[in-house]
Amino acid sequence: MINKVMLVVFLAALTSCGFQLRSYDFSSSVDSYALIGKTQLSIAQPLRAGLRQAGLQELPTGEAAIVVELLDQRRDRRSISTTGRARAAEYETSYSVQYRLLDAAGAELAPVTWIERERVFSINPQNIVGSSEEQALLERELMNDVVGQIIRAMDAVSRNSTDAS
Repeated sequence: MINKVMLVVFLAALTSCGFQLRSYDFSSSVDSYALIGKTQLSIAQPLRAGLRQAGLQELPTGEAAIVVELLDQRRDRRSISTTGRARAAEYETSYSVQYRLLDAAGAELAPVTWIERERVFSINPQNIVGSSEEQALLERELMNDVVGQIIRAMDAVSRNSTDAS
């Protein structure tokens, strides 16, 4: 009985604090997108998934409300500290994407932009497998951060174009 009461109190507190799952609310004028450029980049699939989750449908270039042109990506990892034995103790990993946003007619809505995210992670010499898994997880998180930034930029330009109309 006490567990049920605690659960109800927890759920009430959670809803009253304004908690919501992360999603994107595009203006009503945007219901579709097209992805062009270097669509073989590793960001393409997570971006498609994020846009699908936001309720946008992928269409051919001439029919889409917003066109995302993927131009380039960069991945980098560098040692930022070492152990007493001159081995890497921490790495900084970074992920960058260059893109621009166009409207259906090909007019530029947002200029060519680089988005870069970086994180630092420690190397555990006793658990190399765990360290490599941590690096892979951080790289996925970096990519998801970049996807979120691109989607927010799309939302911002769609709101600006709707306000201008």
